[in-house]
Amino acid sequence: MAIPYDLPGYHYPLEDFEFQALRRGRLPLWDPTIYCGGPFIANVQAALFYPPNWVLFWMNRHRQVLSYQSLEDLVFLHVWLGFVFCYAWLERKRLHPLAALFGAGIFAFSGYMLLQLQHFGLVCGYAWLPLAFLSIDSAAASRRLRPLAGLAASSALVFLAGYPPFWVVFCALSVAYAAGTPAPLRTSLGALGALAFSTLLVMVQLLPLAEAARLRFPMNAYGAGIRDPGFYLSYFVPNFYNFSLRADPLTNFGKEYLYLGAPAFFGLICLVYIRKFRPLLPYLLVLTTALIFVTNPFNLILDVITRWDLLAQLFRSWYFLAGITAAVAPLAAHGLDAFLRRPASPARHAILFAAVPAAALAVWAVDLLRLWRPSSPGFAFGPRSFLEPVVMLALFAAAMFALRALRGAHRLSLACVLVLTAGVDYKAFGTGLRVNAYHPVEKRWEDGGIPYVDDAAYRAMRANPSCRVVLDRDAPLAGEMRHAGLTTPQGDDPSLTRAYQEWAAARGVFAPPWLIPIPPSREDALKALGVRYFITYEGAPLFASLAHNPRFRLVPPAQEYYKVFEYLGAQPGYGFDAPAASVSLTGWEPERRAFRLQSAAGGQFHLVEQNFPGWRASLDGAPVPVEPWQGVFQAVRIPQGAHTLVFEFHSTYLGWGAAVSLLSLALGLAALGVHAAKKNGGDVVRAAGLICGVD
Repeated sequence: MAIPYDLPGYHYPLEDFEFQALRRGRLPLWDPTIYCGGPFIANVQAALFYPPNWVLFWMNRHRQVLSYQSLEDLVFLHVWLGFVFCYAWLERKRLHPLAALFGAGIFAFSGYMLLQLQHFGLVCGYAWLPLAFLSIDSAAASRRLRPLAGLAASSALVFLAGYPPFWVVFCALSVAYAAGTPAPLRTSLGALGALAFSTLLVMVQLLPLAEAARLRFPMNAYGAGIRDPGFYLSYFVPNFYNFSLRADPLTNFGKEYLYLGAPAFFGLICLVYIRKFRPLLPYLLVLTTALIFVTNPFNLILDVITRWDLLAQLFRSWYFLAGITAAVAPLAAHGLDAFLRRPASPARHAILFAAVPAAALAVWAVDLLRLWRPSSPGFAFGPRSFLEPVVMLALFAAAMFALRALRGAHRLSLACVLVLTAGVDYKAFGTGLRVNAYHPVEKRWEDGGIPYVDDAAYRAMRANPSCRVVLDRDAPLAGEMRHAGLTTPQGDDPSLTRAYQEWAAARGVFAPPWLIPIPPSREDALKALGVRYFITYEGAPLFASLAHNPRFRLVPPAQEYYKVFEYLGAQPGYGFDAPAASVSLTGWEPERRAFRLQSAAGGQFHLVEQNFPGWRASLDGAPVPVEPWQGVFQAVRIPQGAHTLVFEFHSTYLGWGAAVSLLSLALGLAALGVHAAKKNGGDVVRAAGLICGVD
């Protein structure tokens, strides 16, 4: 089993692309793979500057290709990191250790985290959220701003993890949490300051991103909010919508696994034992903030954010679901703490009575694991699925009541049974689902080539690096071409630029939001984009038109599932409009393209690569201006004679961003160091005074 969807189809190709570049000693600045190129350094989802990724690359340093298993391991490591941070946060509140343990389990192992395993940036960002809350608590309790350094560091790591929309969620939830602390104004202002400072720490990523974002095609990604009550049913009933791998995903379209688990339900019920609700205010504000953004009441949120293109792209109602689980976990932990601290007299024969729920829980856990096995009939779904969470809650509650009557080793033993059974509950219902697992294909990208494409056809495509490939529907994803070392004019990424969208729309080859299908009949577009190959399969939309068109030939041996057709009228992704001119390619790297040119009259030479800021050209070693070609690509005026032309890409703001980030980090560490030195120095002075008899 493996994590499915976006992790192997989008995130892994990005990580492998930068891994391959770094192991060759090249900083990946430009991505030629999709949309006729774009700045890789501006693709924040690549998480190039996220420190745990550096560990990932170092662990793979002896491999030729990044191991997909290692990327999965990094995702799972962040799940456990979230658990550890959440336990530390709740334990710092002096909650009962068992209550803190269950609260951390709700945060890390319930539905939201397991639903998002395929989204690298979300899992990593979510894991740092408890550390931010812990920092805010420390600042409020000490009435000092220094602990908010943890919030600034967490915020920077969430942003660098690669998903800015979740960073927006992180910031909103952090400010809401700060507003519920005992010193709300001071702490909220301090939290806003820490979040602002964190933007200086991430300038190395933020400035290149902002430069590219100005050119992007704006799309409203917030949505209309989630108001269907049925959607939230899976918080309480884990398999009501049948999330089994055997189920057709389209039968439950729009429904997702969000199960909170028996510890959450029992803990929320036990909130009735709490007499002081003031400590719960931060969680309630987090929950309220999340619900407002998730449900978009009366379209208020949508009406506000759609006034600005930037907000419409950064705010996503869907990801505020993280705030629901992040609030339920501490609320349930406080309820469990109140329950466990209630006085309970040891009952006669308590061990005997406790053995009944303990045995029932053990049997129930074994049965859950039996049903979870792939060879079993699976869990019930629909109305019948209500029975399983009800039974689990009843057994969990009975065992918790028995736990209070026990002491010593017997109490510890029953607590272990409770923890293990809760873990089985999350394991059985939360793993092996269509939302977070699949059976990997026999041949994978790590094996080289393209899975289910003939090696001979693959080698033919690799032999023409300046020519692009068009992908038919349900062929390999455009982003996966990063593995294969191929390029495509299509895309499956929000980095689509306005200029490229307008160019494609004017030629009738644009279909929103991201894919650009190019029919074989549009030879003008094929030649302009440097397309030479089509990857398709029998029964795909373009297969018949390719097979019956004499302008295309099937590349032999055509024995694998995917077929490759070659366009016989193809032109390379560059050209010279001068008559009687010759062009020879002398260098073709993502950030550098070199040519040797010869013409009697001179003319315009064009390169079919998007004209982003940062591209520079030199003719015979001297800089020459780069002009737009067809409004989106690049061109240079060439005089007569023989010349050497080089195009090179350098990120305009990467150096400035790195300087700001390093300077901000140095100043922050220096400020913390000065504070620590003063504190330690004060302790030394006080100790010396006491020794000398001076108070």
